[in-house]
Amino acid sequence: MTENVYLFVPNLIGYARIILMFVSFYYMATDVWTATITYLLSQFLDAFDGHAARALNQCTKFGAVLDMVTDRCSTMGLLIVLASFYPKYQFFFIFVTVLDIASHWVQVYSNLSLGQSHKAVKESGNWFLRLYYTSRPVLFTMCAGNELFFAMLYVMHFTTGPIVFGTYGVVHVIAMACFPISFTKNAINIIQLVGGFDALAELDVEARQKAE
Repeated sequence: MTENVYLFVPNLIGYARIILMFVSFYYMATDVWTATITYLLSQFLDAFDGHAARALNQCTKFGAVLDMVTDRCSTMGLLIVLASFYPKYQFFFIFVTVLDIASHWVQVYSNLSLGQSHKAVKESGNWFLRLYYTSRPVLFTMCAGNELFFAMLYVMHFTTGPIVFGTYGVVHVIAMACFPISFTKNAINIIQLVGGFDALAELDVEARQKAE
């Protein structure tokens, strides 16, 4: 019997993430809590599709691309909203959006050119980037902290929540706690971008040497 990759469990989780993502985007201008809950739930499910794929032996190229595209599009959509909510910091949100898309695209393309997984990092590569992709706790912490930081910035446009520390609300406190993680995650994106371009340049040099 021919397997239907589209109906593999991790891919079904991926479809659920996409639905939640669009529900979140639909409510972002009008219902802060519906938007926030559905957005964070979509991001939370990202921790399960990979586990399901490995546990059920359902790892596929389709699923890997679906997961990557969903991650990038959901973050990009939220950053677009933040750029409109905080026009004073519009350049920052545009920069982070471009960096996120470009760094992951270059990483994927360079690794595919090498015949590797998009999460592969060579032994001689940056140790921090290698730790990021090989340690699931590190990967989860970086991604979750980054998404939670941006999500809290979104919520802060409407409310800072109950006051818990001086004049700071609980939402403000969570955002401040997550900021160092978000900063580190975007530093990793820069490392990833540079590393990906270096890998492509090395491939070009090897190809030119063989041609000569």
